[in-house]
Amino acid sequence: MIESVSIWAAFFAGLIAFLSPCVLPIIPGYIAYISGISVQTAEKSDKKVDLTVVYAAVAFVIGFSLVFTALGAASTFVGQLLQEYKVIISKIAAVLVILLGVHFTGVFQAKNVKIWLFIILGVSLGIYGYSIFYTGEIFNDLIYVVVIAVSLLLFYFSGLYKLLYQQKTTEVKKKPPGVIGAFIVGVAFAFGWTPCIGPILGAILLYASQQETVMQGVMLLLAFSMGLGIPFILTAAAINQFFRFFNFMRRYFLWIEIIGGLLLITVGILILTGSLEKITAFLL
Repeated sequence: MIESVSIWAAFFAGLIAFLSPCVLPIIPGYIAYISGISVQTAEKSDKKVDLTVVYAAVAFVIGFSLVFTALGAASTFVGQLLQEYKVIISKIAAVLVILLGVHFTGVFQAKNVKIWLFIILGVSLGIYGYSIFYTGEIFNDLIYVVVIAVSLLLFYFSGLYKLLYQQKTTEVKKKPPGVIGAFIVGVAFAFGWTPCIGPILGAILLYASQQETVMQGVMLLLAFSMGLGIPFILTAAAINQFFRFFNFMRRYFLWIEIIGGLLLITVGILILTGSLEKITAFLL
């Protein structure tokens, strides 16, 4: 049985991606592009719901959902091939999810980030050193605290975090008419690795790689796609109301980033400690 808690978590992750500062503002532009109706035309329209726009939005969502679910299946399949190394892979995945979470909060763009990274390293070494003295074991669980601190330093000073701030887009210069064109643009959107979707999607894919069956990986990414896609379709159905919603939400963009990042960090810690499965089993 597929864990319902994980499915809802993936759906919520998709919703966070939709509300992120570099996705929400471009939604009207995407809707106008895939439907062929300008935002100005939509605002002047007397129709409460323009089915042409809705159909285009549904096709767009189906396009990127197919790509995301295929990635989920591939991640789980690869994870199964490496079943023998599942424990170490889960630890690596957990550290990566934590790094993505820290990136999502925007910490790496902070003014004094270098000082704080070295402070974190110093504190983690102190904690690990005390654990060795207390337990007498060099390779105890708190070694992962040092691993995370060192990973944060490497992630920052290597400049890898900058790659996630680069927006990669795949353009379809000549769109076929109707829903087919919207579907193709949806597929292109899925391959466009935007700064906001990247960390969240990456975390979901890493978690999908740890699933026991390919279907579980597919369901996780399908849930993520629905969290991102359902609000998109609702926006297409009520484009005028969206602008009021956007004006309300943009004042909270910073908090959305911070909360989303903290959630990713929490999930990473739960995976690292093996607590995620215990919590899921308890809630079920």
